[in-house]
Amino acid sequence: MAKKFDINMKRVVGFAGHAGSGKTTICESILYLTKTVDRLGRVAGGQSNMDFEPEEQKRLYSVSTSFQDVVYKNNQIFIADTPGLSDFYGDSISVCSQMGAVVMAVDSVTGIRFNTERIYDFLSGRKSPMLFFVNKLDDEQANFDKAVQGISNSIGVEPVVLQIPVGIGPTLKGIVDILEQKAYIYNDESGKPTVTDVPADLADKVTEMRNAAIERLVEGNDEIMMKYLDGEEVSDDEVKSCLMSGTASGAFIPLFCGAANKNIGIDRLLDMILACVPSPDKEPARELTNPAGEKKSLTIKEEGGFTGYVIKTIADPFAGKISVLRILSGKIKFDDTILCVRTQDKDRLGKPFLMKGKDHPEVEEVGAGDIVGVSKLKDVETGDTLTSDLSSKFAIEKVKMPAAMVTYAIYAKGKGEEDKIGIAFRRVTEEDPTLRFYREDQTKEFLFAGLGQTHIDVMVEKIKRKFKLEVELREPKIPYRETIRGNADVQGKYKKQTGGRGQYGDCHMRVSALPRGEGFKFVNSVVGGVIPKQYIPAIEKGVVEAMERGELTGNPVQDVQVDVYFGSYHAVDSSEMAFKMAGSMGWKKAMAESSPVLLEPVYKVRIYVPSDFVGGMYGNVSSRRGRVLGSDNMGRLEVVNAEVPLVELHGLSPDLRAMTGDRGFFEAEFLRYEEVPGNIVEKVVEAYKKTQAEEAKEKE
Repeated sequence: MAKKFDINMKRVVGFAGHAGSGKTTICESILYLTKTVDRLGRVAGGQSNMDFEPEEQKRLYSVSTSFQDVVYKNNQIFIADTPGLSDFYGDSISVCSQMGAVVMAVDSVTGIRFNTERIYDFLSGRKSPMLFFVNKLDDEQANFDKAVQGISNSIGVEPVVLQIPVGIGPTLKGIVDILEQKAYIYNDESGKPTVTDVPADLADKVTEMRNAAIERLVEGNDEIMMKYLDGEEVSDDEVKSCLMSGTASGAFIPLFCGAANKNIGIDRLLDMILACVPSPDKEPARELTNPAGEKKSLTIKEEGGFTGYVIKTIADPFAGKISVLRILSGKIKFDDTILCVRTQDKDRLGKPFLMKGKDHPEVEEVGAGDIVGVSKLKDVETGDTLTSDLSSKFAIEKVKMPAAMVTYAIYAKGKGEEDKIGIAFRRVTEEDPTLRFYREDQTKEFLFAGLGQTHIDVMVEKIKRKFKLEVELREPKIPYRETIRGNADVQGKYKKQTGGRGQYGDCHMRVSALPRGEGFKFVNSVVGGVIPKQYIPAIEKGVVEAMERGELTGNPVQDVQVDVYFGSYHAVDSSEMAFKMAGSMGWKKAMAESSPVLLEPVYKVRIYVPSDFVGGMYGNVSSRRGRVLGSDNMGRLEVVNAEVPLVELHGLSPDLRAMTGDRGFFEAEFLRYEEVPGNIVEKVVEAYKKTQAEEAKEKE
């Protein structure tokens, strides 16, 4: 049976940062040093314990958060290794939102990069505790001072540097602990250092840095700060107390360093996690809100009823849906009844299990602070609050997810596999709430949208592996609409005579254009009973059905008014069907005579880019037939506001990333329909006619 740890002996830590900063290697080193695994996993060789999914081993980077727990110096540390690519940003922030602290990995060669900045902005907005770890100091091009200065320049916050390297690049030997004024020298890759005095050439620098660090650390404690200012000696315990409280409150961010690939500094990072990261019961309280807007706070505690937050969902074809929970109060065990606050649905728990990479060992009971998995909870999704209070309406606010930027139409490659599409794609959207899967009613296509091309490609590979479904990605059809410019006065007459009862319907209608966005208006101006009242709805129905296929491209027609003002009927041969046909015939004739035009959907777009790229984005928007409306400052980013036709948005994401070095992203929402320029209309109509001809040939 696994050892149970008191809540004050637990830590919950996320690892985040840009792709390539070495987060996963740090976690692999932690697993090895704590003897959680018997071999040091290597990302480069596709032999990682944390990156165990085939899609990760193929690409050699994380595409999904993985979890582990380790025991270090009689403490249990839960770790979450989040992906670093901006395509998987939603996964990262969902998990990081509920960590006790987040270690932000920074590459000592490339420095802090955009996705790290973005995650920092998210966490600082929530006042979440953070630590920096400058990694890869063994690289030939490593530059510790430049990396530290780059952090200050990028995020505008100067970290409290508590470690510096001994040597750099190929000469890296170890690290100096600034507060202890001790050097930790690593003679091999065992991760076990020799503790020595600070090298003579670093002694003065370390003394100066220690004084500066202590001055920063004591700022948050008035009593200790006054003692320090009065020239009294601040004890080690007082310094440690300030370090813990200041990190927990977000007053400052301590910075450490090392080279995870050679196990240098990882043991000290673990020591600093114990020293800086609050235990769950000391973490900042969570705020819960009910639909009435009432609020209450929740401190993580072992006592009382169960409350948990779903930080991640995993789609497993065998175990079903796995919900990964951070337990915020109380305990859970097998067969407990819990409530999903969002749906107000009750459910019974299966056996909870620990998340140990790809292994999920079952446990009898888990408590406050832990990260655990439970399977097959109905209608539970990422961001849900679960509770044992079966009448509760209070929930933690869900993390706002970024909007999808890349969309494809999905077609099954195998015959007869179309029915699998909905099942498989809905399962992966449960796993990642930044994905969207839906059916476009007008084009009758299944659409799949994500944050980037890699995001889409990885999920398609997962679907192939997990659900045995291969699909083809195509550029989506554009849901064009049609309307008219002119007016028409037409007669729709349907007359059919057979051996028995005939069919007769006759209506006269005036057709005119409405302002854009007005839709459809039907007016009955018939007087004198020339068309009986019971046949008027049939005329309208015939018009509406005929409007589903326009004159130019077979797309629905909008923004028109049809005024029926005259007609005739036959006492025997007239029927609803006959007048429906008359309405349809009249509309088709009017459409042809009223200068039909093609409309395209136009989207309101907000493009987030560093200020240096605003001018380039103005030009890019113009090249897409878009209109720039101006820009707003959003701290380190500028927001370019624009209106862009939907057909031109395809390809914006890769262009934006290439232009800004993966520092830009955008949001888009439907705005209105606008008339398509004449030269483009010709291409669309020609493509439509070609498709019609091909479909007709296939039917032959």
